[in-house]
Amino acid sequence: MAPTNHAVFLKTPKGPLVVEEAPYTPPGPHELVVKTAAMAINPVDVYKQIRGDDLLPYIKMPCVPGQDVAGEVVEVGSAVTRFVPGDRVLGEAAGTTDFANRTAEGAFQAYVVLREQLVAVIPASISFARATVLPLCFSTAVFGLFHPSTLALPLPPCCDSSNPAPSPPSKGTALLITSGASSVGASAIQLAVAAGYEVHTTTSPKNFDLVRRLGATHVVDYHDMTTAADALVAGLHGKDLAGALAINPGGVTLTGKVLAAVPNSVKFIADAGPPRGEEYPDGITSKFFIPNDLHEPDSLTCCLWRTFLPQALAEGSFVPEPEPLVVGQGLDKMQEAYDVFYKGVSAQKVVVTL
Repeated sequence: MAPTNHAVFLKTPKGPLVVEEAPYTPPGPHELVVKTAAMAINPVDVYKQIRGDDLLPYIKMPCVPGQDVAGEVVEVGSAVTRFVPGDRVLGEAAGTTDFANRTAEGAFQAYVVLREQLVAVIPASISFARATVLPLCFSTAVFGLFHPSTLALPLPPCCDSSNPAPSPPSKGTALLITSGASSVGASAIQLAVAAGYEVHTTTSPKNFDLVRRLGATHVVDYHDMTTAADALVAGLHGKDLAGALAINPGGVTLTGKVLAAVPNSVKFIADAGPPRGEEYPDGITSKFFIPNDLHEPDSLTCCLWRTFLPQALAEGSFVPEPEPLVVGQGLDKMQEAYDVFYKGVSAQKVVVTL
């Protein structure tokens, strides 16, 4: 007999979140079903409710929102070989992507269907609440740093990929990442350091220790744009700069100023968003991106999910950051979690547990 499932539904554009019973969906050949233990909030979840069909209008209503989930595997598809029931995992749910667009794959439910290429085992030392801060932001950081259409940096060790990768960076080559204490920034710093780069980043002073612990070499207070740009340029004196990953509003403007002032720099900004009205800097190539290869099991992003992430988590060389802010327990806490996110958090990710 199938377990009883419940899910958080967004039934109409700009409507309230509603918790209702939902079908339990068995996995397809390359899927697994996870009993949810924790779910994290991303900006797209909240802004889809606020903006309705102005954002991702392809999403069919009613939908089950959410990308970030962690829990225990309860069932695996016939072709799945890397996971077995009982495994503790984190995963990126695909329910609101254009290639899935189905309620069974939305993260915010008791039993969620995940695609095996977007799942990784987590060690017992990492709690479900901590693990769930990672999935979407890990994919975003991977795509922005390593995909051939963005910065195209060399991959960290232990990554297998059919995509050709450039040679490793020369010692001391720098990379600029804004908002280092954000969810994407925390993953990007660790990935860039693993790939051999010296990371220069921005955050507020209260988060300096966090980004240094993640591996950043040079940290600057972002609050004064002119001062921040000058401080970054000074710290990059005499260094080769491999470009920039811009995260959050103002990131493109800041990184553009720095790239323009550093002679030995790649004049390219991978723009992780959110989409903005600001103009891209003259003389600098900038590209807004979202990971668009998650549906391909052998894509670059999915290869890092399969090889780099589980090994690095097990070794402790990659840690889920920032800290989870657990709003409460139960699917009925999800609207409260949305509200907490909308009011703003710093160096935290809003989480609900089950």
